[in-house]
Amino acid sequence: MFLALIVLVGALPLSFCDLVYAGAENKADVTLYIHGEKSNGGPIFNTSGQMGGGLWAPGVSASGTMRIYNNYCSRISIHNLGIKMKLYDTINKREVTDAGLIREFAEAMKLTIKKGKRLVFNNTIYNKSFYEMLYVRGSSSQKGFDLGILNWVNIGKDSSVDFEYTVHMDEGAGNNLQGLKATVDFIINAQEKPVEGPPYGDDSDKNKGENSNLVQEPVEVIPDIGGHWAHDCIIALIEHDVLDPDENSSIRPEDYITRAEAAVLIGRALKLEESKDISTGYVDNIPTWARGYVISTTKAKVFKGYPGRVFKSYRNISREEMTAVLIRAFRKDSTSQKEITFTDRGTIAKWARDSIAKSVEEGIVTGYSDDNTFRPKAYMTRAEAFTLVCKLLKYHEEHKIEVVVH
Repeated sequence: MFLALIVLVGALPLSFCDLVYAGAENKADVTLYIHGEKSNGGPIFNTSGQMGGGLWAPGVSASGTMRIYNNYCSRISIHNLGIKMKLYDTINKREVTDAGLIREFAEAMKLTIKKGKRLVFNNTIYNKSFYEMLYVRGSSSQKGFDLGILNWVNIGKDSSVDFEYTVHMDEGAGNNLQGLKATVDFIINAQEKPVEGPPYGDDSDKNKGENSNLVQEPVEVIPDIGGHWAHDCIIALIEHDVLDPDENSSIRPEDYITRAEAAVLIGRALKLEESKDISTGYVDNIPTWARGYVISTTKAKVFKGYPGRVFKSYRNISREEMTAVLIRAFRKDSTSQKEITFTDRGTIAKWARDSIAKSVEEGIVTGYSDDNTFRPKAYMTRAEAFTLVCKLLKYHEEHKIEVVVH
């Protein structure tokens, strides 16, 4: 039994723009650009369009790489992958319309997709057959494959992500598949926000069962939060699109959070739009990835900057600064009747005292229990910042998180 499988790259225009084949000058086998004037796919494996340059048989595998470059005006996020497949019977010279035969073929073709950067792949985001990824326009059952939240592929402006894909024909593929040729379009749904509605389809028990694999064990995907005291809060922020793992699928919870990182975190928590203004209002450099949120949080009077109109993006934010910023961000009246009882209250800056008193009164922060200190000048860790935002957004109630600033 031998099969010829032609695989072309296609585009599903669900949100921003089409995908365009860029040619073979890139190190990846295929490079696609988000946003272009036309959409013309290119063969995944080679210019002949035949995977591996030959016919398929049970046990045969072939691999390739694809680079997706985001030249759109802002970040995009890939939530769904799909394939459109047509079968052609080369013996009887006709298109195959038998649903059972189509399914048998699709289930016999196994597909593994890994995500990475610069052709280094460290995260498997799909490891099933063609069948689970089938997309048929208007179908209620074949809607492509929704990536689990922790596997969403976020690509910043002027950045890229690489995919490595391996197709393997199952050793047990039946003889009735002999003589079939498949044309397969690989579809990428590039959209920043998911479609309105329940996050994984409808609320029926059947649908929940079919999609139960979408919520994956976080520890496997984010290696540096397993067993961490802020684990549940971090997952809650990821689920609500407030926080993304970095390109290494890490969160770095014990790193200090910088002012630029804090601006992005708070901007996304408040669902502010990233500003496209030419001027930031600050005289010092603001990194591209944080620029929009630095501007929008400044306009919202969350951040005020330092004298001389400097923002100091890469400076670690102190605990008293972050507390004051969050009180302003969530429109909390800083007036408080509660007296600050921390033993180091004398070291708290005057401009931060009301905010800290208010945050203690509302149970947002509790300080250090071992010596009853607040340590206002100490830098805040990313985990501490995530926990405070989680508390203010009330996500801790969903996940039964006990929020304490350590």
